[in-house]
Amino acid sequence: MKKRNTLYRIPVMLLTMGITLFSACKKEYEIAPEPYTEITSFKIPYNAGKDTIVAAVEGETIYVSWPGSTEWPIPETVAPIINISKNASISPASGTAIALKDGLQYQVKAQDGTLKTYTIKLSNGALLPSFQDEETQVTAIVGQSNFSIRMNNLALDGSDDLYLVDDQNKSYKLISNTFTTFYVDQQDGSGIPAGDYYAQVINKFSIPVKSSKKFITVPADQSLPYVYFNHTKEWQVKRGEIINLPARHLTKASDIRVVDLKYTEEGYPNSLRLTFLGISDDLKSIRVQIPEDAPVGLTSDLGNGISIRVRLDQFYEQATPYHAYPIKIVE
Repeated sequence: MKKRNTLYRIPVMLLTMGITLFSACKKEYEIAPEPYTEITSFKIPYNAGKDTIVAAVEGETIYVSWPGSTEWPIPETVAPIINISKNASISPASGTAIALKDGLQYQVKAQDGTLKTYTIKLSNGALLPSFQDEETQVTAIVGQSNFSIRMNNLALDGSDDLYLVDDQNKSYKLISNTFTTFYVDQQDGSGIPAGDYYAQVINKFSIPVKSSKKFITVPADQSLPYVYFNHTKEWQVKRGEIINLPARHLTKASDIRVVDLKYTEEGYPNSLRLTFLGISDDLKSIRVQIPEDAPVGLTSDLGNGISIRVRLDQFYEQATPYHAYPIKIVE
């Protein structure tokens, strides 16, 4: 019996020693501090989180390239989302709002106390619109359909809105024509009061840029008529038919010389001369006649579909704003 007990005792002792050694090794591994101080990713959400800039981290430099766009300049603060080495810490912490600028530094501290400093290298491609000349006074005639001011960095997609702002900070939004031209009128056709105004551009993210001086003048007792469409489906007209085209800012003195229907043929702009017959008594439309020999099937352009030539102190080409339903000539 004693011999038998001895045989069992040896494996038990070996097992106990193994567990003790394993525990000692495991304990030593867990407490070993880590020396890693890497930034593994650096991202900047913007546009209410809809877009993200991914920075490049090389060595001790964080390269941030802000998008080259006129629509979203660098805001006052951003909150970068940063991933770093395991068990390390970073200051400022991930998600902390900071004023993004060239030379801003982040410091990563490893578990063993090792420090590494990263410096932001900022390339700012975003440029806000700016006014080229605020010294020269610009005249904006009510109804003028191709009004423009000299500006830099307007959005190419036409998303920038132009406002005239008075001394009481009341603003009047102009109707967009092209991405660089506007109608001196409000959407409802109520015009703009006479006076001197600041110019203000607001982009689709509601970021405003206002001129430092009032350099736009809307003169009193002057207006330019333009045709506008309000029909809700394709307007079919016959050759030789007399129609009334709705118009804004007509006066009895409106001197209309030419009326053209604008269309595109084989990719090229073209026009059809309409016969101008007169202005309606209520000053709300002009009367024109479609030529007897007008091409059947001809369809007006959606933008600037009707153009009129008006004489004031000079000749002005006044075109219709964009409208989804064209005029089409039928039999």
